[in-house]
Amino acid sequence: MNVKIFNIDRDHAQIKPRLITTFENVLSGGEFILGKEVRALEEEFAAYVGTKYAVGVASGTDAIKIGGLALGLKAGDRFVTTPNTYIATAMALTEHGCVPRFCDIEDGSYNMDPAALEDLLKKEPGIRLCIPVHLYGQPCRLDEIREICGRYGVMLMEDACQAHGSRYKGRNVGTMSDVAAFSFYPTKNLGCYGDGGMIVTDNDEAYKQMLILRAHGQTDRHVHDVQGFVSRLDELQAALVRVKLPHLDDWNIARRRNASLYDAGLEGLPVKKPAEEPYAYHVYHLYVIAVEEREPLRAYLGERGIITLVHYPTPIHLQKVYSHLGYGPGSFPVAERAARRIISLPIYPSLNEDEIAYVCEAISGFYRK
Repeated sequence: MNVKIFNIDRDHAQIKPRLITTFENVLSGGEFILGKEVRALEEEFAAYVGTKYAVGVASGTDAIKIGGLALGLKAGDRFVTTPNTYIATAMALTEHGCVPRFCDIEDGSYNMDPAALEDLLKKEPGIRLCIPVHLYGQPCRLDEIREICGRYGVMLMEDACQAHGSRYKGRNVGTMSDVAAFSFYPTKNLGCYGDGGMIVTDNDEAYKQMLILRAHGQTDRHVHDVQGFVSRLDELQAALVRVKLPHLDDWNIARRRNASLYDAGLEGLPVKKPAEEPYAYHVYHLYVIAVEEREPLRAYLGERGIITLVHYPTPIHLQKVYSHLGYGPGSFPVAERAARRIISLPIYPSLNEDEIAYVCEAISGFYRK
């Protein structure tokens, strides 16, 4: 048996005829950039999340970049995030001269540790923005993080690029910060067929700035008052995401079901399973286990047709591009230990019970040998 890490074609088989029809309609309609499909998706996505505004942009990376700049970040300003996220969380803003700082994570959720955040803000006054990442689809401790940021005068941006439909204490992620960023990368819980992203906010002024920044700094036709970018969600991607958005909750339910099957199948093995926090509705963008024998286990599974990945093998503070920041091994021990041990197992809505049983049996076989 072969088990892919993702299987987008199988996930979307039921809606494929409508996707094809939508593709043809966009082509024949002749409107390709910032048209009615983008406007409709922005309205629908804002309504789904529960914010006043949503702004379509070219990628999740651009959602973080434009979201931060719309809040007034400028070159030299410092922001804080965690070191175990995808590098785009930091690089989206460092490319504009902003300076990343990091704080360690909780061992259980792999998300930002509020105590570590407060320690950093005490030591380094003047940090302007905090970007907690809802990693793998599980929300951060937003109440604690919001309270700490409020006391230190720090703005808050949720990186929800892996957390479409995730909820914190019953509220959708993306609704408890100044702005929030989502990605529509194809493998996300809600993905398009290329790159795409969305920024959501209730902030009127930030919303106006986002519209200007994503379109060359244009305040009126051929009037450019600020330095902007070309970061526009195109009509085709918006139209295809609109087809998929009504299915998101059902797909997340399927992911949660599959995660529970993994939980049961891995019971009793020397494997650290993901734990849904009491406050969380985890949407399992990834199902991440932690083991001591990572590479031998991955090789064993690969020999049996099971594809795994590591998200992410090198924490950001140990990447060469950020060596000038002065961090080194041991700076963030919880994140670094996790990076040495984690494995992402296949998980997607159409993954079936037999495939999950096969993966669990293979992991059990590895430990039996």
